[in-house]
Amino acid sequence: MKNFTIVIPVYNDWNNLNRLLKKINLIGKKNSFKFDILVINDFSTIKPKIKLKKNIYIKKLGVLNIDKNLGSQRAIAVALNYLFKNKKKIKHDIIIMDADGQDDPNVIKNLIYTFKKSYSDIVVVERTNRNEPFWFKFLYLIHKIILFIFTGNHIKFGNFSLISFRKIKNIIYSSDLWAAYPAAIVNNLNNIKRIQSERKRRYSGNSKVNLIKLFDHSSRVFSVFKNKILIASIVYSYVLYFIFGEDDLIFHFFTIPIIIANLYNFYIDFTNKKDFRNNTNLLKAKLRKIF
Repeated sequence: MKNFTIVIPVYNDWNNLNRLLKKINLIGKKNSFKFDILVINDFSTIKPKIKLKKNIYIKKLGVLNIDKNLGSQRAIAVALNYLFKNKKKIKHDIIIMDADGQDDPNVIKNLIYTFKKSYSDIVVVERTNRNEPFWFKFLYLIHKIILFIFTGNHIKFGNFSLISFRKIKNIIYSSDLWAAYPAAIVNNLNNIKRIQSERKRRYSGNSKVNLIKLFDHSSRVFSVFKNKILIASIVYSYVLYFIFGEDDLIFHFFTIPIIIANLYNFYIDFTNKKDFRNNTNLLKAKLRKIF
């Protein structure tokens, strides 16, 4: 069985990470999988404490330390850049998952076997159920509906995925990845295979999700598809004009928010690209080997 590199962004979730690593080790043992683990320390305020020891199933474990808190999406971008730049030493296909336990490690087996059978660019894990508050589920549903109406894309997955190493070059040089990993995948890869799994509860602690973070994530996702959204907006505006052309009040009620949303989309894209350029030094993060 070939090796895989598992990328795990972490911000202060070291206890949960240790629980996850034990489960990954057990899955490797049961299925004869072998893993390298790359932990991205997203400028944690708690000192990293990793208890796992080297074994035949987890051969390497390293921590990539970032000197600025970026959030999981951009931490993943840093990790993928690091792996690609070190491709002479590391050329494994890559599993990406969160450290808090919400991404079920038991799904890794299905990810790997689906990846081998499908010959896809990436296998993503769509969430069949979310253990978040009602307000989050409702607003996230609105986000998905609007995204589908204006882009035709239905994104039901997050970070949990298995991507072919040869395909990461398609996304690492794009500011799309700096905006949002799932959106970058949909916008830059063609052969996407989907499997489904329930999103589990955190091993411990409270979710860091809040309204501001949800709005920020949603804005960055929309900005990746700014051109599609602009074209769809023009089409919908023409349709509205033919339907409500004689009623200026109704026509402007719909079209003015659409214009504002598109302007905001391009503004977010501009600021994201600027931030990507200004933080290229973070792509040179240094690795600390655990074993």
